[in-house]
Amino acid sequence: MSEGDGGEGFGVATAVSLGVGGIVGGGIYAAIGIVVAAAGVLTWFAYSLATVVVLCCAYAYIKLNEATETNGGSVSYIEELTGRSTTAGVVGWTLVVGYVGTMAMYAYAFGMYGQMLVGLEYVWGLPVRQFISVGVVAAFVGLNLLGAGSSAAVERYLVFVQAGIIAAFGIVGLWFGATHYQLRLGFAELGLNPIIAASVGFVSFEGWQLLFYDQEQFENADETLAKGVFVSIPIAAAIYVLVGFVITTLLPEEVIAAQPEPALLYGALAISKWLALAVGIAGLVSTASAINSTMFSEALFAKTLIGDDILPDEMGEAGADAAPKRTVIVIGVLTAAFTALGSLEAVVEFASLAFIVVFGAMSALALTVRDQEAVDVNPVPPLVGVIGSAAFFVMLTWYLYSQLPAVFWLVVVIAAVVFAVEAMYFKRRTLSEGVREVEKRV
Repeated sequence: MSEGDGGEGFGVATAVSLGVGGIVGGGIYAAIGIVVAAAGVLTWFAYSLATVVVLCCAYAYIKLNEATETNGGSVSYIEELTGRSTTAGVVGWTLVVGYVGTMAMYAYAFGMYGQMLVGLEYVWGLPVRQFISVGVVAAFVGLNLLGAGSSAAVERYLVFVQAGIIAAFGIVGLWFGATHYQLRLGFAELGLNPIIAASVGFVSFEGWQLLFYDQEQFENADETLAKGVFVSIPIAAAIYVLVGFVITTLLPEEVIAAQPEPALLYGALAISKWLALAVGIAGLVSTASAINSTMFSEALFAKTLIGDDILPDEMGEAGADAAPKRTVIVIGVLTAAFTALGSLEAVVEFASLAFIVVFGAMSALALTVRDQEAVDVNPVPPLVGVIGSAAFFVMLTWYLYSQLPAVFWLVVVIAAVVFAVEAMYFKRRTLSEGVREVEKRV
């Protein structure tokens, strides 16, 4: 059982709210255009397929959480169940960079929606999108440094704005499409593209596992998290499937492929300018909230990694009461650089690959420990998680290499830099430990 069990805290309703907000929050505004460009009319099918794999990976997380005593998520599971600190370090670094990519994706979408709402692309020769994206990251770095981090109580109510407006858009769009267009399920176009699109948009589902980093805030953590995750993922998936179906009805695929970033805004504009205004404001609120909650959770996650010597001490103080200030600044600078210099496709694909690898690894871990721990693990869901994640990784890599070579090589360079820095850090740490051991003997 986890350490947070038995204490007073938030219940299932808050866990579901945080889960839905974490998943739908910014993902649908940032990534749906990229998914539509790959899947076309079968976008709804791509999201449905991704949901099956994500639910199986979530099952693995819940069982691993029940089998361990610590509350640190993926890295803690590997360390406690296998004792392999280097493998835990690789997963930890991959997640840290994946979260930076995710926040950059949210910041990119925030900047794009801000640019669309103000109606300006350049001011005094400076690109408005990049200025707004970097500005919102800087604002949340400042708020976190002042101690005004994420609040579960506030997030619980914000989710009604975030998910409520986008769900309302889906329902209105379905009615509008049924009365003005020929709604299509698109089964005649079934092929590899929707499966590839499921891997492209995988990052859209990552928000639920942030719940595992701050389990002390929940009462009966194991049970509450299990219910929260298994309820929030289907709710978020239903919104994704509905909006994916509607958006390909309202807009020609060529329009979305040409400008995937503001796809939801254009879709709402096809119905009503007031609906477009509501979707635009909801997009700003949702992506901003997603940046803040992810930054706060990642800083807490990084603090745990610093305490375990997986990240260098220079990144922050492991003994800080809240999110370490230096950690928040480092994360903010990397996110700002990523969102200012990268393309939306690059940050979405990179983040998707990172979470496909980690989710697949956790499913494999649940399979390997099912006979070792006193936890009842059904092998079918983790097996589906492993096979699905492996298939998504291969197809997404092949898709990038064959269709988007510039994005592919950018992702390769980023991964190479991350692993090189990580290898240098672990080698230096090993040498330092050896020197300290010799000094003790002397």
